[in-house]
Amino acid sequence: MKAYVPRAVCCRIGLQLAVLGVSGLPLCALAQTAAVAAPASSVDVAEQQGQDTVEHAAAAAASVSQATPPNPGDATNFVEMFTKGQFFGDVRTIYFSSHNAFYQSGLNQNTASYGGGIGYKTANFYGFSLGVSGYIQRGIDHSDDPTKVDSYLGPNITTLGEAYLRWEHKGFSVTAGNQELDVPFASTYDWRMAPQLFQGVTARYGDADNYITAFRMFRFKSYIDNSFTKQTTYNADIDPYSPVGNQTTNGFYGAGGVRTVPVDPVVLKGQAWYMGYLDYARMTYLEGQVNLTQGAIQPFAAAQFFYETGDGKQLLGPINSQVYGLQIGLKRNSLLLSFGYDYIKPHANSYLNGALVTPYAHYVASGPLFAQPFLSSTQDLGAGSAYAIDLNGAPIANLFIGFRYSFMDLKNSPSAPSLDQSEYLAYAIYTFGGKFKGFSIADFLAYDSSPTYKSKFVQNRLTLQYEWGPH
Repeated sequence: MKAYVPRAVCCRIGLQLAVLGVSGLPLCALAQTAAVAAPASSVDVAEQQGQDTVEHAAAAAASVSQATPPNPGDATNFVEMFTKGQFFGDVRTIYFSSHNAFYQSGLNQNTASYGGGIGYKTANFYGFSLGVSGYIQRGIDHSDDPTKVDSYLGPNITTLGEAYLRWEHKGFSVTAGNQELDVPFASTYDWRMAPQLFQGVTARYGDADNYITAFRMFRFKSYIDNSFTKQTTYNADIDPYSPVGNQTTNGFYGAGGVRTVPVDPVVLKGQAWYMGYLDYARMTYLEGQVNLTQGAIQPFAAAQFFYETGDGKQLLGPINSQVYGLQIGLKRNSLLLSFGYDYIKPHANSYLNGALVTPYAHYVASGPLFAQPFLSSTQDLGAGSAYAIDLNGAPIANLFIGFRYSFMDLKNSPSAPSLDQSEYLAYAIYTFGGKFKGFSIADFLAYDSSPTYKSKFVQNRLTLQYEWGPH
């Protein structure tokens, strides 16, 4: 077992921001936004692609403050392909402070690390382009006791990130190599020094509001890996208590898409996905949303359904999972209030009593689930009912704040007591402008309690970032 491992649930989860359809919602916008005319912000695009999390919102908010330079145009020859290319990157300092870390009485973790990444993307030449990036993470005065060091900020990392070849033409693109991926429960999740990345092939047609995509991934690199492997987040490096150990698989495949239809005065949006996690499970995910786009107050509603069965070797044992979710809310200018509910149907002979199996989001994210905590992920806690209330918005330009309460009435086995976990979360994200454009600061404070544990778990996460170049 490696020195830096999660000692309990170590997920890095966040908040589902909104069901906004095609309405733009820049984080600093206070005026009413138009239903179709406004361009989608980074956060809107993230929402449409299943990365509805507050820590992702922090990265997206920082990106909004950093204007993308004008496209220099396509290259007219092979040399221009490189001379018209652009560099991009970020420098970060991240500090996690945990009291009774993951409910372990007296275990306090205070971990600070610095690092970041740098990348380069060529201009398009007959539709072809190349991209490459690298990342580094180094600790700041870490404790010699590994139990007092956060498992994601602890390791020193020096790694190649993206390395891909892409071809684009009239809304269609094919990407091959080491790449970012934005699909439910298998996304890049750029919340640490180095993002999760995937090695394989992706094809996509359409824009952020209407698209179809298919993908085949062979290898995966987590936050703390220096290379791409055939392992998943269920392996021992991430979860030392998993029965999977160091067994490998041949990756995963899938297809899906999003369709957005304006029908004044509402916008209808639907998405459908199929994922095949080889030797783990096969998942079908459907979601439909409707939101009013006119008036000072704009209500919205959504429903989701997940169905999952086992695949191949079934490394986690038999899989039989069904999840039903509902979400309702109101949007006024940048202010958004939402209520989310997910019911995970219990199955005594299935993994974690019927919970979803997510080999690339375990201990990482709750994906598109409507009800999710911040310090853990819904699908890692068992079956039953999950609830969440979210309130967020931009009271002034460049400042985005939010609050959330979640309650997890979940059981990881038929005979286990309910977790009954309550979590209170508050966060703020500020992006600088003017001479300090590109700088941002984000802070998240969460308080967790459960009758199944004697201690209360409190964690604060602070991130300072400078970002430059196109993203």
